[in-house]
Amino acid sequence: MGKEELRKRALEGRHSLKPQEIARLSVAIGQNLLSLPEFRRAETIALYVAKEDEVQTAEIIQSAISAGKRVVAPRTEGSTSHMKFQQIRAMDDLETGDFGVLEPRESQPVVPLSESQVVIVPVVAWDGRGYRLGYGKGYFDAELPKRGRAVAIGLALESQRIDRIPETDSDVPLDMIVTEMRIVRFSKAGGSQSR
Repeated sequence: MGKEELRKRALEGRHSLKPQEIARLSVAIGQNLLSLPEFRRAETIALYVAKEDEVQTAEIIQSAISAGKRVVAPRTEGSTSHMKFQQIRAMDDLETGDFGVLEPRESQPVVPLSESQVVIVPVVAWDGRGYRLGYGKGYFDAELPKRGRAVAIGLALESQRIDRIPETDSDVPLDMIVTEMRIVRFSKAGGSQSR
């Protein structure tokens, strides 16, 4: 099955969940993420601002800001497949951008992704090797190679796991997936370890 069909099926499954269910699962995912030593040690965290049907990130953002971490969020750059990351100090620093997603206001300071220790990305579907399906625009795959030594973490539901995502040369595997039930760490050799 190709990526488009896999993406369509995964999104249909996610869209079938009620907002209350996504909120409940997001709390568990957030708790698992906040328990990670990589997250606790990080001084700068890059993460997406969730749409309604994604794993919610507002509480994670608030927790990170309250803990004194520098939080940067992506802003898409027009019709290109590029993003820039800009610092936010509160949810008020966001405005509705392309695709109806909240993004940092244009006036917010730009921060190179390589200054982050943790980069958190949205996931439409994932497999046991660390590959993810996004929305097909390639925004995060274009930016992840610029992260330096930062750990790339996907936030996902267990129900979004599929057997295998067909990868291309431009796909960048994640270092971890955090779900409502576990934390999955991927090795460079393609294996995984859960806790």
